[in-house]
Order: sequence, then structure tokens, then C-alpha cells
Amino acid sequence: MPFIVDEVQTGWGRTGENFWGYQAHGFVPDVITFAKGVANGLPLGGVIARADIMNSIGVNSISTFGGNPVAVAAADATLSYILDHDLQRNALERGAELGSRLSAAAARHGYIAEVRGRGLMLALETVEPGGIIPAPERAAAVLEAARRNGALIGKGGLYGNVLRIAPPLTISAAEVGDAADRLVAAIDECGAGT
Repeated sequence: MPFIVDEVQTGWGRTGENFWGYQAHGFVPDVITFAKGVANGLPLGGVIARADIMNSIGVNSISTFGGNPVAVAAADATLSYILDHDLQRNALERGAELGSRLSAAAARHGYIAEVRGRGLMLALETVEPGGIIPAPERAAAVLEAARRNGALIGKGGLYGNVLRIAPPLTISAAEVGDAADRLVAAIDECGAGT
């Protein structure tokens, strides 16, 4: 059975320490899927696999965006920019700055179980204060407070209690500081009394 990794969000240096997210875990997958950031917003996805796996696929398929030369040119330019500007290192450094600020804010409030992530792929998990029971309503409140403060983040997790923070790989130190100020204000606003 082949081992497949989904690098749609974790690839292209986003995790900071490695170009692909799987590389942090000491194994080599049989198949890698990727998309989203590879063409900087244009629709493109791809698959990398061992030759024996790729050669075993005996069918042709079509897709809405398949074979789009504009998207492929965008991917080539995007990859060149990522490499030429060492955005993997930027993800590592800016992610550490943002993670540090978020961790300091989380330490003040019992409703944040942890700040986790790698590089510019971070998450805050909200729980009932002092426990482990998921608190999706608290995550929703922080998400809305962040939005009011001008910072757009996501929400997910099995229980809807995880806030997802994934700024662009090109974010600057000044922009991280500004985003952290906005997010910390949202965390503090929603943490009154915890």
C-alpha cells in the first residue's frame, strides 16, 4: 500500500525548517500531492510519485484546469521567487516571531490549550478554561475579534475549536509585528476573566 502525503498547505517551505512538511518526520513518501501556493493563486495542482507508481496508471483523464500553460508559467515564476528570496527561511524566522508572541498571550489565558505549528503554519487550540474540553464558541469569538481588528485567520479542527494562522510566505517582520498586535488584542479581549 503506497504512503501518500498531502503537501497542499505544508509544501513550498511554509513550515520553515523544510521545503516539504513531511521532511520533518524522517520518512520518504511514495506519493506527494501539492496545489494552492504553487501557482500563487492560479488553479494548479500536481502529484509527485515513484516511477513505478506513476507508470502503473494506464488511464487518461481531463480536468477543468488541466494543461493550463498560464498556470504552469505562474508556478515556475512562483517557485523561482520562493527560492531566489529564501522564503523558507523567512517562514522559519517570521513564524518563530509570531509563535512567540502568540504563546506569550496564550500563557495569560486558560482558554488556550496550546499554540502549535511550524514556520508560518500556526494554530491555537481553545478549550474550556483550565481543562481539555474543546471550546468552539471561544474559537469563533477570537476569530471574529481578530477580524474586527483587521486580521483574517481561519478556524477548523475536529471540534471547530482550532484557530488556523497561515500568513503569506512573503510577510515581513514589521507585518508580523502588526498582525501579532491585532491577534494578541483579540486573544486578550476574549480572555477576560480566564
